[in-house]
Amino acid sequence: MNVKIGMNMLLWGVETSPDKIPVFEGLAAAGFDGVEIPMSGHSSADLATLASACNDLGLARTASAFVGEDTNPISPDPAIRAAALDNIMRAIDDASAIGAEILIGGIYQAHKYFTGRGATEQEWLWSAQYLRAAGEYAAGRELKLGLEVLNRFEVFLINTAADCHRMVEQVGLDNVGVHYDTHHANIEDEAPASALATIKNTINHVHLSESHRGTLGSGQVDWHGHFAALEAIDYSGWLVIEAFGTSDPELAVAANVWRNAFDSPEQLYRDGIEFIRSHIG
Repeated sequence: MNVKIGMNMLLWGVETSPDKIPVFEGLAAAGFDGVEIPMSGHSSADLATLASACNDLGLARTASAFVGEDTNPISPDPAIRAAALDNIMRAIDDASAIGAEILIGGIYQAHKYFTGRGATEQEWLWSAQYLRAAGEYAAGRELKLGLEVLNRFEVFLINTAADCHRMVEQVGLDNVGVHYDTHHANIEDEAPASALATIKNTINHVHLSESHRGTLGSGQVDWHGHFAALEAIDYSGWLVIEAFGTSDPELAVAANVWRNAFDSPEQLYRDGIEFIRSHIG
């Protein structure tokens, strides 16, 4: 597979400030091709500093975005839906400022927003219209958007690869695709071969995340099935390790992570990159 290996910085907390540059240095030394930086709480100066440090270390960038209830694109309140577009446009601007190739996340609805029922046709349409506008804005900055498929305990609009494929097809933009995550797929999707075959023509990003959010290969994800399926669809793009721990209380609550399923962040990413290399050759 023609892939690049990245590390999601959420393992170290919600905000990636310049004091995390030593982490970048460790990741570069371990052989990572890039880092995935959450677009949260950055000044213009911080973004420039992070980009410069990555350039010096030879690390490419991807970026992630978060959507809360005050910027929910499927809210019945039109003012909140307008704020949603403003919010994602700011994230797109920040991702562009750090030289990211793609901005990913469950950006199609607010995280952990539930109504007590499944998605309505109107909610689906609101999200599609918002994503179309966001995608067009991102295209002007030569940026891709990856719609992350999340499990039923986090969102209700898109829970499977097939759901996301349908949304991407409806949005109809070349720079908007499916972001597949092994943790969520392990809960919601069919076998990797069938799930990934469904999105063969729309997938544009992959998170490798264990069932317990810790070290790859130490949980219940079908890794042999996933790597074989990715090879079968001739996937080319990012394979980004995503893991969560308890060091950031805000993130631990958001991800429902109450224990560390790893010895240290350094152990996790060093073992993780070797695990990936052992599967892709």
